[in-house]
Amino acid sequence: MKTHEVKRPSPEVLKNLEALEGQYKGMIAAIYPDSGEYFLGKTLVGAAEKARKKYPEKTFYFIRIGYPYAHEHRGGIKKA
Repeated sequence: MKTHEVKRPSPEVLKNLEALEGQYKGMIAAIYPDSGEYFLGKTLVGAAEKARKKYPEKTFYFIRIGYPYAHEHRGGIKKA
């Protein structure tokens, strides 16, 4: 499987998304760092589908608006 390096969006793009917190808190933003363009969705899959329509085969940076992370893992792996 091929892995891609994910660029972090510019501070300006992240600041613009922070300004959307009141209206879009909890939504996922798929950001194309090279252009700064972002696509909003209720889920990561929804945001990714919108982003891939315009930028197929590109790598995106995902954030959840109003939160420090897009996903949280609270479980663990049980030993056999």
